[in-house]
Amino acid sequence: MGNRYKPSMAKLESLDDVNLALRDIGLAEKELEAIDNEANKQIAEIKTETAKKGEKLRSRIQDLSSKIAAFAEYNKAELFKDNKSVELSFGKFGWRKTTKISVKKTTLELLRKMNLLKCIRTKEEPDKNAMAELTDEELLQVDAVRKVSDDFFCEADTEEVNKDLLQSAS
Repeated sequence: MGNRYKPSMAKLESLDDVNLALRDIGLAEKELEAIDNEANKQIAEIKTETAKKGEKLRSRIQDLSSKIAAFAEYNKAELFKDNKSVELSFGKFGWRKTTKISVKKTTLELLRKMNLLKCIRTKEEPDKNAMAELTDEELLQVDAVRKVSDDFFCEADTEEVNKDLLQSAS
């Protein structure tokens, strides 16, 4: 089945008109899918092409960075007596102290067991699916309200549209 749409207020006179309108929706969805697929194909091709174009530059940057690192390491005692970096007219190089934490699959559970909850990141937000099970009174107590509406939808049967296209082509 296709996507669901809310209608505009254009006038249809009969069920046949509605059925044809659903067919048109199905055809439009099929065309949109083809357009999106073509765009995604072009985007993938552009990304591949730009990666190839930039390959030599990335390699050059890596090579030059390695040479600068080797120079810095070889001359470390002389260049970095007083500072951790050397600033030149075209940039700077040196060492920065970095700290990285490496974790394993067991780390989260061990943090919980040791009650190190401050080391566990949690994104808190209302769970509307769970809240749907609350009573209206409970919802009011937490400044929430249940809104029920009868929203119209229409859904094109793309399989039937495809069959119709095949029959029309024959």
